[in-house]
Amino acid sequence: MIAVSGTGGHVYPGIALACELKQAGFEPIFIVNNNVNAVSVKIVKNSGFQYELLNFSAPSRKISLKLFLFPLTLIKSLFSVNTLMKKISPEVVIGMGAYLSFPVLLIAKLKGIPTLIHEQNSFPGLANRILSKFVDKVAISFIESLKYFNKSKTIVTSNPIRKDIFNISRLDASKKLNLNSDTFTVFVFGGSLGATKLNNIMFNVADKLYMKYQNKIQFIHIVGNKDFNNINEKYKNIQYKKYVVEYMNDIGNAYACSDMLVCRAGAGTVKEVEMYGLSAVFIPYPYATDNHQYFNAKSIEEKGFREIIEEKDLTEKIIIEFVEKNINNPIDKNRIISPHVYPQDKLAQEVIKLIK
Repeated sequence: MIAVSGTGGHVYPGIALACELKQAGFEPIFIVNNNVNAVSVKIVKNSGFQYELLNFSAPSRKISLKLFLFPLTLIKSLFSVNTLMKKISPEVVIGMGAYLSFPVLLIAKLKGIPTLIHEQNSFPGLANRILSKFVDKVAISFIESLKYFNKSKTIVTSNPIRKDIFNISRLDASKKLNLNSDTFTVFVFGGSLGATKLNNIMFNVADKLYMKYQNKIQFIHIVGNKDFNNINEKYKNIQYKKYVVEYMNDIGNAYACSDMLVCRAGAGTVKEVEMYGLSAVFIPYPYATDNHQYFNAKSIEEKGFREIIEEKDLTEKIIIEFVEKNINNPIDKNRIISPHVYPQDKLAQEVIKLIK
């Protein structure tokens, strides 16, 4: 049983782990928040894995009616989880962070079922900091997180990532996106929560760099729903190669084409950038809890190659200077990134140990 909720940053690692467990002969079942419009529900539903819904929401951090009613909400969710446990009889229960993990892992512990939590971010969330006190095993993505947990039961597994974004040739990906395989490519995306300032600044950057470098540069820009019509219309005035979309399911093709990213710093994105060996400018989501995206990016920061810019400090000039530092780097148009080991391999082994 795998509990997931929130944005894709919590859910995709759960799915990556589930794929490994399924290959090992187990049947993963997800517990997802009971909101049919939630990102987590849509992702799990599209994954094809079995799932059950649970109605539980995090307590308000402000004085409100919702905060006073939280104890009743928690008790109700605990009874619901108990019913699900009887129905499914899981051999192990895993929490991938976020609030939904709390009642699921608590009931599992009370029933004596082996438990494990995985923390994706460098700075752990509140739910995982509490759950770590009583679960059997804690898995972390960043070595920097170790100081927040009991070292005797904590392992560093890194962050599970989608295997389908690797083993793609730059040549094939470029053909699919109608781009040039031997041209310096900048990949821009703002994550599932959107990034209006980033989108506008990066279009202006693209416009100026196309004017200066013409066919020596090209952009891939995942804009998001809110800004797509506006940004896409602007790009239509640029005659050089580009790939501009609202959303991209086959994001592996974008990675395979790219030399540099300008992006948010979710744990999954940071790991993907690292494994692809790409240069990057990280723009941490400014409203992330405890500024955890900043600390994610900090773990792989390397001046001149990977840098962190707070959104409030983001300017066209900074991005243009960074591009110009990297634009003459050698380009291998035959590149295929094929990792020998994936983070979920180690995590799945730890889960199976708990079962056995």
